[in-house]
Amino acid sequence: MRRLLLLLLLCCMNLPALARDPSHPRIGLVLSGGGARGAAHVGVLKVLEELRIPISVVVGTSMGALVGGTYASGVSPADMEHSLTTVDWDKLFVDESPREDWPIRRREQSFNPKFDFSIGVNDGKISLPSGALAGQKVEMFFSQLVKNADGIRNFDALPIRYRAVATDLEDGSMKVFDSGPLPEVMRASMSVPGVFAPVLFEDHLYVDGGLVRNLPLDVARAMGVDLIIAVNLGGGYLPRDQLGSVVGVVGQMVAILTEQNVTRSLKQLRPGKDVLITPELGNMSSSDFNGAATAIRIGEAAARQAAPRLAHLSVSPEDYAAWLASRPRAIPDTAPITKVDVRGLTYVNPKIFEPLVEHQQGRPLNRPVLDQDIQRLYGRGAFQNINYNLDRQDRSNSLVVNAREKPWGPGYLTFGLGVASDFQGDNRVGLRSSYRRIWINELGAEWYTTAQLGNVADFYTELYQPFSVERSTFIVPSLGVASAPLNVFQGGKRVANYTLTRSALGLDLGGTLFDGNAELRIGAVLAHTTAELDTGDPSLPTRTTNETGLRASFVYDTLDSAYLPRRGNRLALDLRSPQAALGADVNFNRAAGRWDGAFAFGANTLVARAEAGKAFGGDMPYYDQFALGGFLHLSGYANDQFRANQFAFGSLTYYRLITALPPPLGRGVYLGASLEVGELEKTNPLLTKSGIRSGSSLFFAADTWLGPAYLGLGVSGDGKTTGYLILGRP
Repeated sequence: MRRLLLLLLLCCMNLPALARDPSHPRIGLVLSGGGARGAAHVGVLKVLEELRIPISVVVGTSMGALVGGTYASGVSPADMEHSLTTVDWDKLFVDESPREDWPIRRREQSFNPKFDFSIGVNDGKISLPSGALAGQKVEMFFSQLVKNADGIRNFDALPIRYRAVATDLEDGSMKVFDSGPLPEVMRASMSVPGVFAPVLFEDHLYVDGGLVRNLPLDVARAMGVDLIIAVNLGGGYLPRDQLGSVVGVVGQMVAILTEQNVTRSLKQLRPGKDVLITPELGNMSSSDFNGAATAIRIGEAAARQAAPRLAHLSVSPEDYAAWLASRPRAIPDTAPITKVDVRGLTYVNPKIFEPLVEHQQGRPLNRPVLDQDIQRLYGRGAFQNINYNLDRQDRSNSLVVNAREKPWGPGYLTFGLGVASDFQGDNRVGLRSSYRRIWINELGAEWYTTAQLGNVADFYTELYQPFSVERSTFIVPSLGVASAPLNVFQGGKRVANYTLTRSALGLDLGGTLFDGNAELRIGAVLAHTTAELDTGDPSLPTRTTNETGLRASFVYDTLDSAYLPRRGNRLALDLRSPQAALGADVNFNRAAGRWDGAFAFGANTLVARAEAGKAFGGDMPYYDQFALGGFLHLSGYANDQFRANQFAFGSLTYYRLITALPPPLGRGVYLGASLEVGELEKTNPLLTKSGIRSGSSLFFAADTWLGPAYLGLGVSGDGKTTGYLILGRP
């Protein structure tokens, strides 16, 4: 007993001098919202640490909640600065996982360009997403920022006591968070209405706290502080010329609500006691996150200007070191995870989370692997958001994974537009729509239908039924009908135009290979093709051909974009074989293959492409023959000007990133050029001569949410030039 009392006495004697000094005020730091402008808070924190000013309480709203929560969790301003200035904000504000993390089935569907926007269909009701961004990558970034505070739910237990302010979307009341998963709370505080989807937490929907208290002085004062250092970023109102759109009007409404409550809060400051710091951020936009370094410097300058008013709050180096040492430590927990609890699922089968569970259970939290598993799951397209938090226990941890399915699903409508012209009479227009219904049953069956109207028209529907949730094997019945123009050329001149109509009823068996990056299908198809003359010389007979037979396909795809990739490879092999025994009235076998490889170096990209095809066992009808001609496929020549029973093609395409497109408009705008060469053999000598031909092009291109867009000039090996305008896939 005597030994215990002595130990307690020694502990009391070693308490930091600052903690025993009642004359030193308890300081509350209040950080306002302001979007990207909030990076200035980091600059202020750097100076406060230089001045050795101990902070007892941090309260923040929106971006202030992010910076404040990160600082309260024990992260230094220097480390924060590094994180905020090195992260790729453009990628962060794109919810979608990288294309390489999508299931191979979804990667192939991405070759049908469409608006990157889904309308939900559920029980016959139409619904829309609740925000342009779900904030998936943003919250994962937040989790990385405050990883040392994993499992700490009570914000009084952080190295610095912390509060975050959000707005309850249902009744407009102010919510002061004093506990909860820190990354999720920070996300809730900065969920700008219309930009980020609201955060569902404990059966309440929360959005940006700036709507009710952008500078929450009263929250800090209620925590028992003696004085406040407040950092107000300002923001002001949008000028009239920016109020001509729905986005501008919504933004102005948020600005009005925010500025009004800031004005009320500023009146609560006590002259001569509280200190207000106002960084001069000028016209810096609240969305200019790439300007974080500039905002931090401005925050530093503002804090140094306020240094004379802050000087009396400084403590000695010894006392400041003692204060730092006295704070609770937020350190990673290395205890093993005994349980992984996946919550929030209604129609998605929990078995798809089994790999994630296996990677974490029974060992300490492996954050990189967890992030990768979540990214792959998110890439399946069923979730609005997936996050996690750690529930710390005495000698073990429980990992809670919150998987929130898209509330506007599980049926999704998307739309697209395709336009193409070679300025020589071949103009194609198509309005496309697709419907995807996921998780029809517990194995993850999907019904996918796409339709296009225009002079290029088609309808296709399939039922994808896997035999397991891993999708390693599956069966796909399908039905398709398509109609497109078919031009016939002779000596470089268009001599006839046909309408080619194809119909096919198919059944395929397949499986995935190579860690889900490849797919193999083998099946049978009942197919008919009709070529009807529209104008010109009737070079081809007008009749319906039965092409019922067998087919097989293989695709391996790791490209990061379907149309303007910067890295990855894609190999596609295809085999068709009409069978007389099944009713076909043509006799041929058709094999084709194509490889694309993309290699990036800095802002530059080089794409190599090789194709080959051959018919054996008989010649193919003209419309089934391999075609060359058109943009990037022997540029300078007309679309599909040449056809043959055997061909080979190769090209090198170079493009350089001119400017990145802001999310969600797309990835970037490029300037490029190409060199192309092709050889055709076993042609119809009356229409096309065998031999080698070449082409080249110069183009502007954009990888947009509508799909690819090109404006190009092609030059054929014969010296002829052709312009191209392409948007999407017509």
